Amino acid sequence: MRVELFFTPAGLAEDDLKGKAVVVIDVLRACTVVCAAFAAGCREIIPVKSLGDGSTLLGNLDRDVVLMAGERDGYRVEGCDLGISPYEFTEVVVKNKTIILASTNGSKAMVLGSSGTVEFATSFVNMSAVVSRLREMRTDTVILCSGKNSRFSLEDAICGGMVVSRLRNMITDDNDAAMVAEMLYQKHESDLLSSLKLSDHGEYLGSIGFGADIDFAAGVDTIDVLPQLVDGRFLAADAS
Repeated sequence: MRVELFFTPAGLAEDDLKGKAVVVIDVLRACTVVCAAFAAGCREIIPVKSLGDGSTLLGNLDRDVVLMAGERDGYRVEGCDLGISPYEFTEVVVKNKTIILASTNGSKAMVLGSSGTVEFATSFVNMSAVVSRLREMRTDTVILCSGKNSRFSLEDAICGGMVVSRLRNMITDDNDAAMVAEMLYQKHESDLLSSLKLSDHGEYLGSIGFGADIDFAAGVDTIDVLPQLVDGRFLAADAS
């Protein structure tokens, strides 16, 4: 089982992902929000590259059962139903709804990841569900960190390193980035919350009033859900 990790999607092409399982990571906050939304009973989540793509798609769907979640620079975009705080995705708001997701970084990586054989949205909150499925599949895997504006993000790298660490006894080959990410995880595993708060994006989110979101995202295995992309839409696969 070969595992490759990429700290950002920059330079990756669709052909690099074909024939592989793809693990997309955006801890702060897109993948964490995807998990929270499914835990609250949403029907499906459609990631899009841009707000424009999301608005076009929204116009072609039944507005009564579709919500648009859009974020730029941490804040909900005007005209969207939701931002990207996990606390917005309550059962009252999202149960049985389709959600179009347009975030700054994560949703773009999710769209790219669709080129793989299978794609999972991954964060600390659903780590065991994803790793368990990967161990069952025993297939070559790409761990795709969303990063921030095509740059390295500490929280995504640590999370990716956790995936590598939990798969280590099955890995026959990996790339340098996977080894580095695993070392980062080992350095920070004893206090993930502090590491997330000290990351560039964690500090920013805290400064604009979203500190509670960081606490939520740092919880390991708090949500037993396996978001799997099927025909461009995330569905909650059976995590058992």
